[in-house]
Amino acid sequence: MSSSLKYILYLAAIHLALIILVFNQLKGYKYMVFVGEAALMLSAYIAYRIFRSLISPLRLLARGADALADQDFTVKLMPTGSLEMDRIVNIYNRMIDQLRDERVSSRQHEEFLDRLLAAAEIGVVILDFDGEVESMNNWMEKLCREEVFRTAVLEPSLHLRPRQNSTAAIDTFTGPGNRRYHVERATFVDRGFERGFLVVQDVTSEIMAAEREAYGKVIRMMAHEVNNSNAAVVSVLRSLLEAATEEEEGLGQLSKDYLPAVINRAENMTSFMRHFAKVVRLPPPDKKRIDLNAMLHRTGEVMETVLREKNIDLRYDLHPDGVWVKADAAQLEQVVVNALTNARQSIGQDGNIRISSSAFPNGFIIADDGPGIPEEVADKIFTPFFSTKPTGQGVGLTLTRDILEAHDASYQLQTEADGWTRLRVEF
Repeated sequence: MSSSLKYILYLAAIHLALIILVFNQLKGYKYMVFVGEAALMLSAYIAYRIFRSLISPLRLLARGADALADQDFTVKLMPTGSLEMDRIVNIYNRMIDQLRDERVSSRQHEEFLDRLLAAAEIGVVILDFDGEVESMNNWMEKLCREEVFRTAVLEPSLHLRPRQNSTAAIDTFTGPGNRRYHVERATFVDRGFERGFLVVQDVTSEIMAAEREAYGKVIRMMAHEVNNSNAAVVSVLRSLLEAATEEEEGLGQLSKDYLPAVINRAENMTSFMRHFAKVVRLPPPDKKRIDLNAMLHRTGEVMETVLREKNIDLRYDLHPDGVWVKADAAQLEQVVVNALTNARQSIGQDGNIRISSSAFPNGFIIADDGPGIPEEVADKIFTPFFSTKPTGQGVGLTLTRDILEAHDASYQLQTEADGWTRLRVEF
């Protein structure tokens, strides 16, 4: 039962008792009965005025409380005429104005943040209280459509734990197409409890730029020192070879026996350094509209003689229609040559290589049935100077990576479930 109803029943009971009492006591006095009735009516009026000053404002505040419960911040209270209640009404109205302004500002900030996250190429994942994915922005949703990304990046990120004396956990993962993703896991407080969130950034370009700057300095220093020394050595050895004569006992034969090998080794060293320098001096691609099928067939024909010597069968499975891309033909030819060379070295003797192309999306695949890439080094194959071959320089795949990145192409090199190793490139 509400307070107002209790108050009304109480007043009704009192005035009913007074009416009965007045009637019984004054029924013999006609005029006194009228006076008593007038006094009772005055008392009822005063009680009504007290009700209006006390109970009515409480009802008003109750309606305001209902509006707050419904999060309706447009309802304001009118002054009642009571000094005490009007102070409460004024405080309530100011509170409503402040809540409404903060709500509008909060919604504007949330909308701006949502638009910013939707437009930015950065992934944001909100976790629930159990550490599972609750929501993510559009950029992250697009990446998570690939199962490989979810397995290689998202799932390990969910198990990140901060180090001692740190509030955030940070790590870098390799995703599809050998893209590198920097992941930071942190927490925020929601309704008094901690929740986690992930911030994911594609840092492939930044890492490659840092790598290129670092190994570029090393290569330029090496090339400068080796080339200068080598030029002097080759010059002296050639002069000695030309000056050697049979008349000088033992010198001529000794020179002719050993100097050619020394010169050859020096020239090989120069060639070795030239290969490293190619990585640093790679120019921006001169992109033109080219027929991908023609480029693949033309480059494959150049390698056929070398492949036949190792009894390696090269076959084509090109798209029946022309596959046109905007690219630097010379640089793509270098990519194909590197891929065929790696396939030949992997196979060694007696094997198969297949070159195929596709449209929608435009791209090509170079596959070989060699022993494949060891699982323990699969994520390092595009690292500068890394090679699985004892005499390898680790330059070919680095050059391939830089060329394809400059073409904004997606690429992947891996040994697949059927045992074939495939370089997949899409433009």
